[in-house]
Amino acid sequence: MKALLGAALAAIGLAVALAPAPAVAQAPRTITLVTGFAAGTAPDTLARILAEAMQRAGNASVVVENVPGAGGQVASARVARAAADGATVLLGEVGSVAIAPFAFATLPYDPAKDFTYVSEVARTNFAFAVPAQGGPATMAAFVEAAKKADRTLLGTFGVTSPGHIAAELFAQSAGFKGEPVHYRAVADGIGDIGRGQTAGAFLSVPLAAAQARSGAIRIIMQTGTTRSDMLADVPTAREAGMPDLTIASWFVLMVPAATPAATVAEIHRAAAAAMKDPAALERLRGAGFEAVGSSPDEVKAMVARERDRWKPVIERAGIRITN
Repeated sequence: MKALLGAALAAIGLAVALAPAPAVAQAPRTITLVTGFAAGTAPDTLARILAEAMQRAGNASVVVENVPGAGGQVASARVARAAADGATVLLGEVGSVAIAPFAFATLPYDPAKDFTYVSEVARTNFAFAVPAQGGPATMAAFVEAAKKADRTLLGTFGVTSPGHIAAELFAQSAGFKGEPVHYRAVADGIGDIGRGQTAGAFLSVPLAAAQARSGAIRIIMQTGTTRSDMLADVPTAREAGMPDLTIASWFVLMVPAATPAATVAEIHRAAAAAMKDPAALERLRGAGFEAVGSSPDEVKAMVARERDRWKPVIERAGIRITN
């Protein structure tokens, strides 16, 4: 009897030893990094720098897929519906994540429920541009003139774009009547500032620095916490006495909500390493980005704070777009 029992236990042990190990969720061998903007745009540049650095840092091939449309909403919807296996990652940004939910009556995705946040990877700041000829020399002078005017035209590059909502915040916090003028083409918007047809606009720091060198516009403030090397002589919002305008356009990695925690952790490790890659950091700085890198909990909290910040600005501006 003991012999039979021993043989049975041995057989069970052998079967357990030969049984396949439970599957452990890991990042896939190929990751598609989806960006909601066209090739050649700033978000596309960031996506390609990030993809190359993540590929060097991990064991996966990372390819960029451009899915432009509706300010990132089309790309967000695509990733929200993707398989939750880590093979599809969204490079989300402030517009589609923290602005669109309050500006649009309906969205094809829910940023709060359809995604797991992996990491904030980078951010870029804005600069406020005015006409070089006849424009105010300081933000205080701009506000003084704006308060005396019936309305002040502020250029933007799209309804609900970060620059548009920044302009709304500026007018609300400074106490003047601002009226947005939306441009499809950057060249048209820059031209109208230079000609004095609009009073000013929030531009990305790299764009502002490049256009200021042409002599058509003047930069009188930047929105970062510290001065950019590209605009070393321009005061920050806090230095200009307008701390409410310390704002940035940020970018975060997001995956479908049901993605396994182990897979999220693998993608996070690759992203964290990418944000420490010397070659990537140099390219990001040259493109006007500040590398960040944060934990899933940190980026989730950051997004929640940003949503709370922008919701009342959008509501006070009366922005409600019905599809």
